[in-house]
Amino acid sequence: MDEIVDIVDENDKVIGQEYKEICHKKGILHRGATVILFKDVSCRDILIQRRSKTKKHNPGKWNQIGGHLDSGESYLEGAKREMQEEMFDKHKLPKIRLEKLFKIRKNADKDFEFVTVYKAIYNGKFYMDPIEVDSYKFMEMKQLLKDMNDNPKKYTQSLIFILKEYKKYYQA
Repeated sequence: MDEIVDIVDENDKVIGQEYKEICHKKGILHRGATVILFKDVSCRDILIQRRSKTKKHNPGKWNQIGGHLDSGESYLEGAKREMQEEMFDKHKLPKIRLEKLFKIRKNADKDFEFVTVYKAIYNGKFYMDPIEVDSYKFMEMKQLLKDMNDNPKKYTQSLIFILKEYKKYYQA
């Protein structure tokens, strides 16, 4: 069943609700949250996940933790829920501190949304939901950025967009 999301105006104010797929088809602005998860405090190695091959959008491509906010959900609640769903399937979400980095308007992967990007550090055990994620790995950020440039079809447009924005803010 399709999720209902809040639709928003140019100022990120809620103006109604709609099905996520209709937002995608019609280019309606809505909300999402992303977590850039690092292996340790050096913030050199980032977790990327390969989307399940059964996913409707971008099957088998590398992506970051994240997704759409449910109607009425805050950005932080959505980031935590996505991390729970994708990386800790049926297990309690460990105490992972999420630090808000920035909010940006995104138009990638036919998805028009305001996205709040969070940073987290965690190097414990993961319990991936196979419906969401086929595999994951930590990759050195510079190597990842180079590979995204050399082989963009392996990655979601969203991952490429978010990490380029991250680089502007934090690795100038």
